[in-house]
Amino acid sequence: MTSFILRPARAEDIPVLGAIERAADERFRETAHASFLDGETIPLDVAKRAVEAGRITVAEVDGEVVGWLLVTRLGAELCLGQVSVLPSHGRLGIGTALLRDSIARARAAGERTLVLNTQSDVAWNMPWYARHGFVVVPPEEWSPEMRVVTEAQREHGIDWHSRVHMRLVLA
Repeated sequence: MTSFILRPARAEDIPVLGAIERAADERFRETAHASFLDGETIPLDVAKRAVEAGRITVAEVDGEVVGWLLVTRLGAELCLGQVSVLPSHGRLGIGTALLRDSIARARAAGERTLVLNTQSDVAWNMPWYARHGFVVVPPEEWSPEMRVVTEAQREHGIDWHSRVHMRLVLA
């Protein structure tokens, strides 16, 4: 079994975040969402601000960052912005550990909910979050901020016929 540690991201981790995200996104090549392979990753300025604010957690194996998770805000709710793990370290529990850590820290901070948006038709996306307690938010219950995100993603070319908002109630 691979041993790993979770820790807050540091400035020196920023250069590898995009490479991990690109490698993890390769899994979409065999799905209806190959458009995610556009090479776009977390912008460096966004990563820098997130690291400074303590919003990125990394997973490290033998001194190498192999995965990361970003939390942001979506209005009044904490939002899971990205989870990426190198395929070479996939299926080892690293993504699950990152997710569970973010849930535990959110609860400890008194957050009421954690939201995200993901694909409903990709086997490792929506079902994985559902196993951790996230439920699909029906469109009539979307917050104004969820509607803004949806529209922005549509304008960016993301197909919302198979995309969902999900929420985990923490309190």
